[in-house]
Amino acid sequence: MRSPSLPFACLLLAAACSKSSGNKERTHEDRNEPAIAAPVLALKISVAGTTSEWNADSFAAVPHHASANNAGEARDTWSLRDLVHKHVGPTARVVSVTGKDGTKPLDAAAWNDAKQTPIIHTTRRGTLKFRFEDEGGKWGPSLVNDVSALEIVQ
Repeated sequence: MRSPSLPFACLLLAAACSKSSGNKERTHEDRNEPAIAAPVLALKISVAGTTSEWNADSFAAVPHHASANNAGEARDTWSLRDLVHKHVGPTARVVSVTGKDGTKPLDAAAWNDAKQTPIIHTTRRGTLKFRFEDEGGKWGPSLVNDVSALEIVQ
């Protein structure tokens, strides 16, 4: 009896490797695709045990600045410092940012570093991301995706 031909074996191997391993949510964002959702500007805010929500009006009360992602696409971007100082007070700061992968603490040194600005910006999926922007406007890596909440101290 003859063994299967090499092309047939390669075809079987390719088919087996291409099978999905379940219903995993796609996590990679293709920056070349058009936006798939309008931004939802809403954050749950906790200040000294009191909770509230910031909505589109809260974001509109603070100027957003012209910004572009690392691929050069325009994004609505706000200084998180400006948002917090406007809505909570001039000495307030964010101590943690919560998103789809959990909560990330933010220390005072990072918050107060004049060489970087903590920013929050819209994504093509209509969510918010948190990261830092340097003095020249270059974005650092994304630190929290799908931001949903902030914890703030005064």
